[in-house]
Amino acid sequence: MTGDFEPSGIEKLDSALGGGFPKGGVSLIVGPTGIGKTLLALQWLAEGARRGQNVVYISTTVPIERIKKYYGESKFLRDVVDKIKWYNMDVEPKEMIPFTESKQKKLFHSVMPDIIDEDMMPKIKIHRGVIDSITSFDKIIGDKALFRYVSSQFIKYFNRVGISAMLIEESDLGQITSGGEMRNFAEATIVMDYIESKNMYMRALKIMKRYGVNHPTYWMPFHITDEGFEL
Repeated sequence: MTGDFEPSGIEKLDSALGGGFPKGGVSLIVGPTGIGKTLLALQWLAEGARRGQNVVYISTTVPIERIKKYYGESKFLRDVVDKIKWYNMDVEPKEMIPFTESKQKKLFHSVMPDIIDEDMMPKIKIHRGVIDSITSFDKIIGDKALFRYVSSQFIKYFNRVGISAMLIEESDLGQITSGGEMRNFAEATIVMDYIESKNMYMRALKIMKRYGVNHPTYWMPFHITDEGFEL
């Protein structure tokens, strides 16, 4: 596994993942709103930026300006916030349905014309990329089978150009049972939820899947601080 992973910089999580998230593969983070999915994704990108990698964050929901304002001064991010490439992706139904390869190319090029050409080829090497969240596509498409097909095409693209991708998927509170709609396509899946302990609820995460790693399967409570995740 040496060199075959992209660490998050969160020591306990990286150890449980066998070194980090899969390099050149797709990871999935699933959980309810406000649990900490975006923070984990940003901490992963920040670690990549500190390693001199080109990293990209795409938001399909909250405007980038709000995200940078909310997280930008946090200790885990402030030193590399300007090294992350930030993009808004405002998707309309006509841009997705009916889905074609030409629409896929147009979508990514229109969002990131400075780093993706009209044939969807990166103008620079992109090491890590986050889409927050893919649930926006699910809501627009409105058909689970078609959503999985569209998402699988995106994943094939990430694999083809060698991007280590992290996809964020929204779930209802307390309703994580199967690991998300994209669980079959991801090489690593982490679910987040609130668990009850000593008559109180706390944030926790669980590794549902990490190919090639004998990982723990229990819930790991975590806290969110100015320095990011504390497991």
